[in-house]
Amino acid sequence: MTYQPKLLDTHQSAKELGLASNTLRASRTSGVLCGVPAPVYRKLGRKVAYERVILDEWLDQFANQPNTAA
Repeated sequence: MTYQPKLLDTHQSAKELGLASNTLRASRTSGVLCGVPAPVYRKLGRKVAYERVILDEWLDQFANQPNTAA
């Protein structure tokens, strides 16, 4: 088992979500990511950190979507 930090920086978080860092960074201003409210983050001085559990919960809203292809 490998250690997984509780807090991830922008680059690590974007990689976890399968997005570009700039996309995640832009969502902090717009409040929207992939058409839904962006995951919340923490501001630690000048650094931004995302909690792994929050990212997992955010991703779960996209899980098991029905196939809409005809």
